[in-house]
Amino acid sequence: MKLIIFLLSLLLLLTGCDTKPAAKPQVESWPLVKDCNLHQTACTARHGNQSVTLDITPKPIPVAKPLQVKVTLNHLQAKQMQIDISGHNMYMGYNRLPLEKVNEQHWQGTTMLAFCTSAKMEWHLTLLIDTPDGKQLQIPFYLETRSR
Repeated sequence: MKLIIFLLSLLLLLTGCDTKPAAKPQVESWPLVKDCNLHQTACTARHGNQSVTLDITPKPIPVAKPLQVKVTLNHLQAKQMQIDISGHNMYMGYNRLPLEKVNEQHWQGTTMLAFCTSAKMEWHLTLLIDTPDGKQLQIPFYLETRSR
């Protein structure tokens, strides 16, 4: 009797398992936006008729202080969005923040840049945008900070 209960329990557990691997999103990377200074103004990435604008305050952008991140979408929809902050010339650890949807075109969040001992630090601030059609857009913006 114990063997029958064990086998039925095992069968029940196995039928609840999903053996299909999770579908990976199709990734589309946009070119690095390097010709704009985030310390002075919002910067816009363009791809066809689509555009994504990243604005970070306060300006100039400080290190190791809270930063307000605002993203504006044009001719583009997002299901979810994150900002990934990575050191380009030095590994600075994992720093990825989900952004909150304000409305169809606007997303926001709060983050900060880690303190670095290098005199010059180069950053890639990459927006990871999951679209309703299953794609993930990766849109990198360049930022340089200098220690004083």
